[in-house]
Amino acid sequence: MNAEPIRVRVTYAKHGNLRFIGHLDLQRLFERALRRTNLPLRYTQGFSPHLRLNLASALPLGFIGIAEQMDFWLDEQLPLEEISARLWAALPAELILKDLRFVSNQSPSLQASLLSSDYEVILPMEIDPSDLQGKLAALLARDTIPVQRRKKSVDLKSLILDCGISGIPAKPVMTISMKSTPLENGRPDELLTLLSMDPADCVITRTKLNFLEE
Repeated sequence: MNAEPIRVRVTYAKHGNLRFIGHLDLQRLFERALRRTNLPLRYTQGFSPHLRLNLASALPLGFIGIAEQMDFWLDEQLPLEEISARLWAALPAELILKDLRFVSNQSPSLQASLLSSDYEVILPMEIDPSDLQGKLAALLARDTIPVQRRKKSVDLKSLILDCGISGIPAKPVMTISMKSTPLENGRPDELLTLLSMDPADCVITRTKLNFLEE
C-alpha cells in the first residue's frame, strides 16, 4: 500500500427520489457504487477496515443538492477521466457527477473547512411576496430568533447570513445563506416554519457549499 493515498474530491448533484434518502443511506450508496467501480480504493487499517469516504455536510430529507461534495481515497494514481467514467457507470441516474479533482492530503477535511451553505427556495404560488417580505423583515428585526432542537434552544438569527425574496409574483423565490460549521448549522426549513409556511410545500435546493479555503 502506498504511504501517501490519492485524495479525490467529487462535486455532485442529488435530486429526484434520492432527495428522500438520509445521510447514512447516501454514504452507503456511495460505498456500494465505489466498490462496483473496481478502482484501487483506500481502506482504513485495523480489525474492521472500511472505505475511506468523507461527505461534506448532511443534506436534510427532501432537499435537492446541486453542488454537494465528497472525498474518497485511492491507493494508486489514475487519470481523472478514467475515475469519472467508472464512477458514472456505477451511480444511479439521480446522482449526477459535476466535477472531479485531486486534492492535497494536507488540506483540511470538508466538514472542518465548511463555513456556510446557500439555498434557493421556490415558494408556493399562493404566497404573496409583499406580505412575506413584511413578515421576514419583522422576524429579522428581532434581537433573537429562538428555535427548539431536541429540547435545546438555538438562536436562528445568529445563523442567518443573508436572506431575500425575488422573482415574479407567480413564482416567488427566497435565497438564504446560513452558517454551516461543525458547531453551528442553520436550517432553512426552520426559517420557513417561522414564516408560517410548510417546508413540504416548497422546493428547497442547496445551491452551494462555502469553504474556508475558497
